[in-house]
Formats: sequence, structure tokens, C-alpha cells
Amino acid sequence: MNESIKLMITKRDKGSKGAMNKLRKEGFLPGSISQRGREAISFSVRKDDFSKALNEHGMASIYTLQADKKTAYTAMVREIQHAPVSREWLHVTFQLVSLTEETTADIPLHLKGREELLHKGFELLQQLESIQIKGLPGAFPTSIDIDLSDMEPGDQVSIADLKLPKGITSLTEPDRLVLSISYPKLREEETAEDQETPVGENAKPKAGSDAL
Repeated sequence: MNESIKLMITKRDKGSKGAMNKLRKEGFLPGSISQRGREAISFSVRKDDFSKALNEHGMASIYTLQADKKTAYTAMVREIQHAPVSREWLHVTFQLVSLTEETTADIPLHLKGREELLHKGFELLQQLESIQIKGLPGAFPTSIDIDLSDMEPGDQVSIADLKLPKGITSLTEPDRLVLSISYPKLREEETAEDQETPVGENAKPKAGSDAL
């Protein structure tokens, strides 16, 4: 089961662009918690704390956003906004969730045995990096594993082949191709010299040709 990860946050008023930039320079990431039928809650979180939690637990995990001793929000990451060029984080949006109500999430696919497969000289053609699932947030996996170590050319994996936790269903079509294994394609580069018969100084003229 997906356990909750605690993050300390500071509630804030909606600020100007200048105030947001000041927060970022001080090491904080502006964020908001969206909730159905209500106004979003604005907050800030230490960028280092959020980065560490995200790297260890991923987007699909449940986060407990602790504002103070009495106020905490159970939420999931919905969107991270980046700067166009530097890709620096600008803002994070969480979605308030209930542990007793179903919701959706995009779960990354984790490929095991990729190095072994490539070492055999086979080619991996991956069509999907993640799939969308539905279920109770507490049952969401951080990733879905696919073992490639015993696969051979001609093998394929579709959505229907994936092993999902109990109570979790895929919203992606069952027959959608996830990946396939094949032999490497040989590139045949034929030059004009390969296609033509070389004519050297000692080449004999063809029969019927006029001799000079």
C-alpha cells in the first residue's frame, strides 16, 4: 500500500509575481492545493524537502501536507510547472484526496532487466512510459514493474499483460501496446561502387564492342 509522506508547508496569501520570485530565491517552492467546489489553498514548501520526497516516492504517492499541529491535508501531486528554458520548478499543484474515494493517477512503468536485454543484442521498442489508473489512493503503486530479462525477439507486452494491485484498474485500453522486442535492424548501405562493375586498365572489352 502507498504510505503517506509528510511535508511541512507554510500557508500564504496569493502573492504577486515579485513575491513568488522572492520565495524561490529563498529556497521555497510556491504551491497550491486544489479542492472540489472550494477555493484553492496557497502555500509554500522548502524546495529541497519537496525534491527529496518526489525523487524517493514519485508523483503518485500520497502526501500529508502539514501546515501546523492541527491542520494537515491529504493530497497528491497533480502538476509541476517549469520555466520554459531552465526547466526550473516554478509552482506545484496538489489535489486534495480522500482515502475512501476513488481517483485517477498516471503511474510510471519501470523496466527491469533492460541492460541484460540489450547485452543480448536485442532491440527494445517502448511505446508507453506510463499508464493512467483508477482506484483508492492508498492502493496506488509508485510504479508498475515489467521484467524484460527473459524476453526474446517477437515478444510483446500490452496493457492487459500488466500486473496491477488489487482494486486498481487501468483506464488505458487493454490492447494498447506497451513495448515489443525485436532483432536490431541491419542498415544496408549500398554505394554506387558496390552496384557497378569496376573497370580497370586490364579489363577486357565486351564482345562486339568497337576497338579503338
